[in-house]
Amino acid sequence: MSDRASPSQTLELYVRSLSSGTGTPVESMIDQLERAQTDGEISDYSVTVWGERISTEPTVARTAAGKRIRERVREFRQWATESGETLSGGFDRETIHSAITGDSHEFITLPSVALACRNEGELSWVVPSKPAETADPVTAADRLRSLLTDRTESDSRERAVVPSDD
Repeated sequence: MSDRASPSQTLELYVRSLSSGTGTPVESMIDQLERAQTDGEISDYSVTVWGERISTEPTVARTAAGKRIRERVREFRQWATESGETLSGGFDRETIHSAITGDSHEFITLPSVALACRNEGELSWVVPSKPAETADPVTAADRLRSLLTDRTESDSRERAVVPSDD
């Protein structure tokens, strides 16, 4: 999993809300993605609001939004299995029982912020996730910061002035 942005990458940002009151720096992340695209470091990015959870009921998959979210969750889970990582911060199934109606409904909880990378259309990585060799999960903000840090460090090296021997 490369920590460097590349012009063939597309980044997908998934958020529960675009509101700044969520404690998540969504506006800042969007600014960073926009700057990376403008600078030619990534080919494109998208932002999807996906809410707090999605029902597992078949009816939900009949809507375009519900189908897309469920497909992404399925794809992210498959990536995690194949790469030996664990999705974190969401992606769990939970059953909610209504005391009023007596009904139970199953949902998949969604992370407040997730970031996925596609390289030439193929899913490369997803965060929040926890690599097998580390104890701490990697968040979307961590991953984006890592991509931008690599850019800043390489920009600094390219601009370094070497004194001449003249």
